[in-house]
Amino acid sequence: MITNCAPCPRCGKLVSVNNLSSISDTLNNMLRKLRIECTLCGQTELLRGNFDDHINQECPNVRVSCPAMNNKCPWIGQRNDLKNHISTCVFHQPPLVVAEIAAATKLSTKDFLSKQPISFEEKSYYEECKEYYHITGKPLISIAEEVFDNNIELKSSSLKIGIDEECNQFDLQSFLTQFCNKLDINIDDIVVKQIQVGSSILEAEIPDKLGSNDKQLRLKMIYQSITDKLQEEFGKMKIFFLFMGPIKSLFKIQKYRTEIKLNPQYNRIYDRDYNYWEGPLHDGRDRGNKPYYCPIGWKRCSLYVTDKFYEKFKGWCICYHGTKFSNGLSILLSGLKPARIKAYGDGIYATPSVNYASHPRYSEIMPIDSSHQKTFFKSGKYLQFILECRVHPNNIKKTDEETLSVKDGTTIDSNIKNEDIEWVIDNRNKTIVDFNDPDSSIICTGLLIRVTDNHPGLLPQSQWWFNSHLCDYKKCCALGIDLDSLEGQRQHENKCNIIYE
Repeated sequence: MITNCAPCPRCGKLVSVNNLSSISDTLNNMLRKLRIECTLCGQTELLRGNFDDHINQECPNVRVSCPAMNNKCPWIGQRNDLKNHISTCVFHQPPLVVAEIAAATKLSTKDFLSKQPISFEEKSYYEECKEYYHITGKPLISIAEEVFDNNIELKSSSLKIGIDEECNQFDLQSFLTQFCNKLDINIDDIVVKQIQVGSSILEAEIPDKLGSNDKQLRLKMIYQSITDKLQEEFGKMKIFFLFMGPIKSLFKIQKYRTEIKLNPQYNRIYDRDYNYWEGPLHDGRDRGNKPYYCPIGWKRCSLYVTDKFYEKFKGWCICYHGTKFSNGLSILLSGLKPARIKAYGDGIYATPSVNYASHPRYSEIMPIDSSHQKTFFKSGKYLQFILECRVHPNNIKKTDEETLSVKDGTTIDSNIKNEDIEWVIDNRNKTIVDFNDPDSSIICTGLLIRVTDNHPGLLPQSQWWFNSHLCDYKKCCALGIDLDSLEGQRQHENKCNIIYE
């Protein structure tokens, strides 16, 4: 017999589901922020609200099916055994077939060389992508928002790949064989369209034999399979750029990026000997219904967004979005994705507090150690980026408390209450929000940079970090240093200074 009643696990009283009510948003948010342990793999410090992502994407001990299950492969096993299974799976097409097909077709670079010159916008964009590649060692990966919109019929599904190699040295067949092997796709699943001169810019398409939905699914699968490790492998193949989606969408990204220029007359250094104010700024400009406080310790590189900026963005509030070192340029080049960790629902997460955005959970702390980085930051040892943004008050869906498990009595920012420090920005159901588009719900007006002569965790304004969540797991807190080492320096009262150059 089916019943609607069950005993309460605490008191044993029989309770009917008809008498239960939904919990409040406040209580639900508190529950989502609880730190829990995965009983399958033993990983601790997982946010309860992100547990589904851990199980569906990361946990090595979750039982999964073979990707060739549609080919009737019966295998089911732990995720960490999947790679070994695929290497012997008779239902899964082995990489050798890709090489055999490539050899049979005898693809030649010269057969696809295009006489059409690269436009100024394309050339400028690719040069910036190369700069990103040279700094990070990884290609810039970009995907059109249409790929994630199931309501749009995908008429064109292109792959555009930039390779940092001259055309006369580029071996198309060898490259495609290696590229397809790494993505575990068949070489006949893509059709080469052309190769543009200069650096080898390879354009290919998902063939017309696949329907719109199949093309979208194929591009999604490719995009989701590109891990950090695979990006590093692509970097070794000299790939500096990879775009997936309709070519028209790429042209739009390139157009907006070309129109973004530095606006040096509004560059600022924020500190007592430079530009400084206490409390909310009252300079006669309308920045919406949220106060603007001095971002002390940061240098702003201002970006030109549009003519008559103060007319168009009158009443828009200033906020900040912390970012990883490799993501700073990537966000400006190809857009910002809504948060994967959705503590307060779907949207872009931002904050009115530059001090909150500087936490290593949000803003990666990058040691300045490579010769390429030394070119730009000559005297510093550590670097952080934060994006300065503008958002209209109507696009702020929600304000809520911090999500870093800060201990009671700890002040993150003396100007802003801990309970109001998170903003959720309406992303208008877009999978990727283009920061470069002046018609977006949120725009980027500048890049804030902080360079220090020692670890920024030693700064007075960073001491609240040690009363919040802080760990050595790089995907969670990008400290740029071992936490024990940082704690040791802090106990010895080592100092840190901000460098302005």
